Formats: sequence, C-alpha cells, structure tokens
Amino acid sequence: MKYKKYHIKRLLQELQTNVGGSDSSSSEYQYVNFVESALKDEEIFNSFRSDSRYRDILEHVSDDLGKKYYIKIREVLSHKEVVDICNAVKNVGNPRLLKYEGSKLNPATLRYINVGLDITKKFPNDKFKNIVEIGAGYGGQALVLENFFEIKNYTLIDLPQVNQLIQKFFSYHDPKFQYSFSEIETYTNNGKYDLFISNYAFSELPKKLQITAIKNVISNAKYGYMIVNNFNNFSFRYLSKAQYANNLPNLEVFDEIPESYMFNKIVTFKN
Repeated sequence: MKYKKYHIKRLLQELQTNVGGSDSSSSEYQYVNFVESALKDEEIFNSFRSDSRYRDILEHVSDDLGKKYYIKIREVLSHKEVVDICNAVKNVGNPRLLKYEGSKLNPATLRYINVGLDITKKFPNDKFKNIVEIGAGYGGQALVLENFFEIKNYTLIDLPQVNQLIQKFFSYHDPKFQYSFSEIETYTNNGKYDLFISNYAFSELPKKLQITAIKNVISNAKYGYMIVNNFNNFSFRYLSKAQYANNLPNLEVFDEIPESYMFNKIVTFKN
C-alpha cells in the first residue's frame, strides 16, 4: 500500500511540474548558483564539498551507506587498496571524512569505487579506453575509474558551470587520460565510446533531454552502465521502464547493492 501511495504522489508531482512548465527545482537552481560562487570565490571552493548546498546534490552518502559500501568493497580489495584508490581523489573542497579501519575516507569516493568494481564485474572481459559520463559532478568517478581501466579519453557532460568546476578540480590532480567537456543540448559527436556511464543523472533528466542524450551520446557507446532512480512503469516526466527497454538495446536491470534507495536500480545495455 505504501508503494501505491508513493507512486500516486510522484505522478501528481510530475504532472504539477509539467503543467508549470519548469524543468528545474529550487534545489537545482540553488546548486547551480552555489557552483558559480565556488568558481568565483576561493574560500567557498576550498570547502564546497562540505557545504549543505552542494552535499544535498552530490556529497550526501550517509554514514550507514558509506559503511555498507566499504564492507562490500572489502570483499574484493584490501584496506590498503581502498585507501590508495581513495587517495586518487584528493580531499580538495574539504569533504566529509569517516573512519574505516583507522583511515579517514570520503563516503562518496567509496560509492565511486563500488561503481568501478561493479562495472568490472558486469563487463569482465572488456577494456574501456574511451568513456563518456553524463552528470559528472566534480569528476570523482572519472578519477576513480582510472584505477580500473587504462583510459585514453574521457568526455564529461554536464552544465557549463559544473564543467568549469570539474576542470578546476582536475587541476589539483594528474589524470593520465585526455578529457573534454560538453553539454547535452550542444553536444557534437566525438566518435565512438567503449562505455557510457551515469550515476543517477540521466534518470533525473526531463524526458525530452533523455531522448536527446540517447540519440546524440548513448547511441555511440558500445556498453552502458547507469544507476537510475525515477525508474517506473509510468511517468509523465521521465522515461518509463518500457521506454528504457525500447531505446536501450539488450537492456538488463539489476538491484543496486548496497541499495541507496528502495526504488533505485542498475541498468546496463549493449549496442
């Protein structure tokens, strides 16, 4: 019964948003404004990952979920290996750190590691040298994936302000791959990709942009991996489950482990 009430409430909210003609919530607007402030003000940038205006969107892995990620990762990696990969994403921006076996680590980086391990599990015989990501945040996932694959080129697709933030964040690191930036609506074909990835971001795009992303970006990727929310049988605002299946070839759906939210899923595809 609670699931039914949830979906009725969700559909009413989607309908209200569509009637209102807005594709942006107040939290998203606040997020963009904050990113702009972090780009202009060095003091804000130095603590952007611990600011609530940013954490509500990207750095919101709970203590409990962070612990679950760590336990899951340790089934495959040693503690030292986990620490070494976490160190690949420097603590620029003063992120929240928690202790795991005596080491202070960022829970969001543990999520990125969990994603990297899951990709190697679901595509065990593939080498991904050209990767494209929609909704790249500050670039943490890209820096982590470099520890799992010999990446040559990485395309990061996000809002222009966010792309600038990633570029600034990367300036504190030394990624071995070549990287470029784009936006969904102004994207130009950069050739074929080995892997498309998106952690939640694709599933949060309005349906029109989802279709644009599939046509312009995803169709050029050999494999795809996404963590999705808004993955429902019917939706006014987003692609439905059936529309995912119609638009993404060889679609497979998996439970998210550990689960970040009860309705979230992992979807993979192969072109």
